[in-house]
Amino acid sequence: MRDTEFSYIKNGADVLIEEAISTLGFDIFYVVSTLFVLVFLSVVYYQKKNYDSFKIYKSYLLIMLVESFFYALLLFFMLGNMSLYLMDGSVANTYFNIILSLGAGIYEELIFRVFSLYIFYQLMKFIFKSMSNFSSQFFALILSAILFSLFHFIGAEPFTQDAFTVRFIAGILLGFLYINRGFGITAITHSFYDIFVIFQLT
Repeated sequence: MRDTEFSYIKNGADVLIEEAISTLGFDIFYVVSTLFVLVFLSVVYYQKKNYDSFKIYKSYLLIMLVESFFYALLLFFMLGNMSLYLMDGSVANTYFNIILSLGAGIYEELIFRVFSLYIFYQLMKFIFKSMSNFSSQFFALILSAILFSLFHFIGAEPFTQDAFTVRFIAGILLGFLYINRGFGITAITHSFYDIFVIFQLT
């Protein structure tokens, strides 16, 4: 493993969040770890409130992990065949970067799938009142994928049509996965994908 610091291609969400965290004087590692724990506790609270149970079925969790692993492999090989990943660099601290990948999978999916898809969906319904739910969802998916791709270029990476297209396709696939399989599967898939890239590039 090369003794160089890991850095990935930051999208707009990464840039804005990391700058905000740095401005507040916090360590990104502890913030990401805390975010992971808070999301987990939120899921537990939602589970208890809506289903009156804290029980976690290990078999179902295992199925989620295997399913997400499979989706992440598809995304990894597809983008790899296009000679472009969503991150780039090498690892100096594997543990740190695995935690970072888990956090990135959560907050990027929260921003680009949960929030942006909902906002664009509601916007379509508001502007085009006669538009069907399917059409509103379709255009929300397209717009969120465009936003996901464009935000990658807010950092230091220059804009290229090929890079935009690949990120747009990734946004469509992750958005489609979120709509059909939910936030948990999508966030885990994104996290697995990031981990694959970390080990691929070391």
